[in-house]
Amino acid sequence: MIAMTGRGFAQSTPYALKPGKPYAGTTVNVMLPNAGQYRAQKKRLAELEELTGITAVHNYVPYGQLLDKITAEAMAGSDAYDLVTYQDTWGPSLSPYLEPLDAMVAADKFDMSDYPQVFVDCSAYKGTLYGLPVRGQAQLLFYRKDLFEQAGVQPPKTMAELVTAAKAVQDKTGVAGIAMDYGKGNGFQNLFSWMNFMYGHEASLLDAQSKVAFNDEKGIAATTEYLAPLLTHKVANPGSIQFVEGDKVSSFAQGNSAMVMVWWWGYSTLIGPRSTLKPEQVGFVAVPGFDNGTKSAIGQCMPFAISKLSKKKEAAFEVLKWMANPDLEVAVATDKSDPDTNEIIVVHNSSLQNAEVNKANNGLQAVGYESLQVARAMPMMKTWPQAASVLEATISDLAAKGGDVKAALDAAATQVQRIVDRSPE
Repeated sequence: MIAMTGRGFAQSTPYALKPGKPYAGTTVNVMLPNAGQYRAQKKRLAELEELTGITAVHNYVPYGQLLDKITAEAMAGSDAYDLVTYQDTWGPSLSPYLEPLDAMVAADKFDMSDYPQVFVDCSAYKGTLYGLPVRGQAQLLFYRKDLFEQAGVQPPKTMAELVTAAKAVQDKTGVAGIAMDYGKGNGFQNLFSWMNFMYGHEASLLDAQSKVAFNDEKGIAATTEYLAPLLTHKVANPGSIQFVEGDKVSSFAQGNSAMVMVWWWGYSTLIGPRSTLKPEQVGFVAVPGFDNGTKSAIGQCMPFAISKLSKKKEAAFEVLKWMANPDLEVAVATDKSDPDTNEIIVVHNSSLQNAEVNKANNGLQAVGYESLQVARAMPMMKTWPQAASVLEATISDLAAKGGDVKAALDAAATQVQRIVDRSPE
């Protein structure tokens, strides 16, 4: 219970839930993708009903169809779903269809202080909170402990050291130094790592006047360094030209690459039954920084929000508070009894540093906590899907064909500026 974790609320019921079960008998419909974390929550819905009297029903929608489904329901004026989860970068464009939560959070004294700031930023747009973080991702650098030992190198602390280590391992063992994902066509995934380099070089997509800035001197340097493992130093797995996120994880898991930088969800794959690796071969560290002293990482989350069309907003918020409670995520992350619900994701600072959570997951969350302290959210722009489509293709084409980075970014900048101007932020 919250009172036992030192994050108590001035009321008898836990998790800032309203006393007296005022919404008992209500059914709340939740739209969400099918993931181990949510399957584990579903197994525990009896706890929610015991605490609130509310029945929550999970309605699974494939991740690739989720944005279209939320948008279609909103455009149709449907109140079929009370709670929906969304990718954080979709938040600005979905905000007209989501209920602002600030007043509810304040009225119920729901504690937001235990979240890493990046997860709060991922759940808001222009200062308004639209969701509560439930599923969040930290970026980590995974590496082959055994290959690093053979090559006599330590895990890198900077991106320059990453290239040096990759070359040493590749020369010594014949295994590609790192798997990257420069490919396009899978949800703009190649932009996550690119934005690490952009933030690391203190570059921005747009300036304060909403003018494109990613093609300035800093953006060119960031993009050049991002592409360097493949194009300049030749330490990226050659398949990285086409790889998307799942491909680079598989490359590492199948023993074909010595490093991979990816969200921590990948850990279960890297040491899972389909991997050729043993857990003791897989190490992980925080995302390396940059030679200028800047530390950079991307934090990502899928907040849960209340549909503005819901006729059960108050009951939905009760369900949401329960879903977002730290005791639930600790229970899920420490329960390894069922492979179908085996999960490592936690989003509260207290859970990230929880001894039992880290014991059950080989210390993964403590390292994730380190990355999250310097992490920043992806750009929160209403025009992100359109702008990202241009940038995704630009990065992928540069990786596949090479060419003048400045010229490519200048061309992309012209397109992105038109997109932004058509729909001012």
